[in-house]
Formats: sequence, C-alpha cells, structure tokens
Amino acid sequence: MKVALEFPDEKAAFVMELLHSLPYMKAKPLGRKAKPQDETEYLLSSPANARALNAAIERTNRGQMVEHDLIEL
Repeated sequence: MKVALEFPDEKAAFVMELLHSLPYMKAKPLGRKAKPQDETEYLLSSPANARALNAAIERTNRGQMVEHDLIEL
C-alpha cells in the first residue's frame, strides 16, 4: 500500500528518520512544493497574459487610464 503524508518542514526530518527505522517501511520524500507565485509572476507566466499586462502598463505610462467606481457586494 502506498500512502502520502504531509508534514511541516521542521518535522519532516524526524518523521523520515522514524519511518526509515522501521524494517518493513520504505520511505522517500516526494519533493518540495513549488514556491508560491505572486500575482505578477502568475500574469507573466503566460505569453498572452504578459502581452496584456505589458500593454496595460504602456497605456498607464501614456496616461491613457480609465477610472471606474468600486462595486460593493
């Protein structure tokens, strides 16, 4: 049977050592989670989004902005 467990980083070494001490267990880390992206990294990760974001920045730099009222939910 295969089981995936998730532990905080500061506890992972202890848990892995414990699992390795059991003769009937095979344990290996599955890898680290990818670091979270901030909003700008996410938008730039797609070529289409990057073009749209860069175009919006260019319009803003030229003063071609449109103000909108906030909508209350």
